[in-house]
Amino acid sequence: MVAMNAHLGQLGNPKSSAAILAVIVGLAWLATSFGKLALLGIVAVVVLGVGIYVGMRHPLWFLYGLAVVTGALPFGYFPGVHVPLYLPFAFGAIVALFVHPRLARPIHPMEWSIIALLVTSTVSVIVTGTGLGDVIQIVRWAAVTLVALALTNLSTEHLEKFGRIFVYATVFNAVFGLYIVAFDPNQTSFKYLRIFGYAAQYTTTRFAFAEGGAERSMRLGGTSVDPNAEGIALVVAIAVALVVLTGWQRLVVTAIFVVSLILTLSRAGMFSVIGGALLVLAFHSMRARDRGWSIAAMVAAASAALAIPEVRSRFLNSFKSDDAGATSRIDAIREFPDTMAGYWLFGKGWNRLEFRDGQYAFVLNHVSNAPLLTIYRGGIFTGLAFFAIMLVGCVMSYRAIRSNSFPWAVYGGIFIGFCVIALQLDHPVVGIPSATLKFSILLAFLVHIDRERRADQLRHAPTDSQQTPIPAAH
Repeated sequence: MVAMNAHLGQLGNPKSSAAILAVIVGLAWLATSFGKLALLGIVAVVVLGVGIYVGMRHPLWFLYGLAVVTGALPFGYFPGVHVPLYLPFAFGAIVALFVHPRLARPIHPMEWSIIALLVTSTVSVIVTGTGLGDVIQIVRWAAVTLVALALTNLSTEHLEKFGRIFVYATVFNAVFGLYIVAFDPNQTSFKYLRIFGYAAQYTTTRFAFAEGGAERSMRLGGTSVDPNAEGIALVVAIAVALVVLTGWQRLVVTAIFVVSLILTLSRAGMFSVIGGALLVLAFHSMRARDRGWSIAAMVAAASAALAIPEVRSRFLNSFKSDDAGATSRIDAIREFPDTMAGYWLFGKGWNRLEFRDGQYAFVLNHVSNAPLLTIYRGGIFTGLAFFAIMLVGCVMSYRAIRSNSFPWAVYGGIFIGFCVIALQLDHPVVGIPSATLKFSILLAFLVHIDRERRADQLRHAPTDSQQTPIPAAH
């Protein structure tokens, strides 16, 4: 209290107040007197100063801010500058990793796998890099990947708070997408987000085509814009919501996410959740009555989804020979060995045009498979590290499925479904940093569940005094 009064007294000192006022007036004068470049420079200095203060005094604010922008505005940019909203917060999260007090606990196998991916990726850039562009690409990717380590080092309380903020922010994203699908097919509502970089040329309506292009269905993209990226965001949000929310909030929020996911028409996202649910039904130790109710709920949900013509057409089209999306994926995988000839060890490079231009990537038709695209970009060693992340995660997920916690079991099922289906059918986790960030969040909460599961086993393990004594021999 004395220290606080001293600070207040210092701020109340006329000389201190005059100095602060003079600095503010001086910065305002500089910002308005020498054009746009000076304005941006002054803003950068102010933001840097604020960032340093927050990083040293309140590092968790960076993580909570990251949860907001990742959930609500994953495609957004800072007004006036072409800097993604998530990027400074991701760097702030890394600062929090080193500044915020950490719990003394051993490095988890998943953390070792992430470190291996970071190291092998850095080596690939050193070997294949040709300029500053490669450095920018890997720094941006490494920042969002390191978020996973920042989150795994948080306490349970802070990590769950991060998760709740992320889930609530994603609710905004989902509701916005639902509103556009229901009432604003021309997507004029994006005009309210123009300040964050949601320009008209980037927010055109996405469609799913069937019957050789004769039929088309509008797809929900939300603030992720791209429906497939939105599908990944919603799959992660469903999994996290089951862990950090309880009661009616869990039911309502999960229902919003499931409906939104269905309307994205993202087959990778929907099949990931369906596959995860089937794994839980097969391997989780639930009562027979609960299993029956779960099966009934799944059948009812599937029936309701298939009653929507667009969804039914999307599913039925998935098994036809004229499915353009499936055909292009198969062609890219078939051509992959020839494409990688001479590049297997360290990949084809990080700053290639297909990683920066979506239209060119579509025309090029690079492989739409996360593990293979990792090899394409960084070589076989990065591919093996990425595969190790998937393998370790699936082992942890199976253990979560076999645990006594139903939310943990569903989370584990969704993770396995995500690895087996979504990562094999789509590439945003590798090629789009905001989607990579979602995957980092998914990994962090999987580590959290694994640690909690182990702690729960230790709490319920019989001690030596509780063990039944062995009768003495007569």
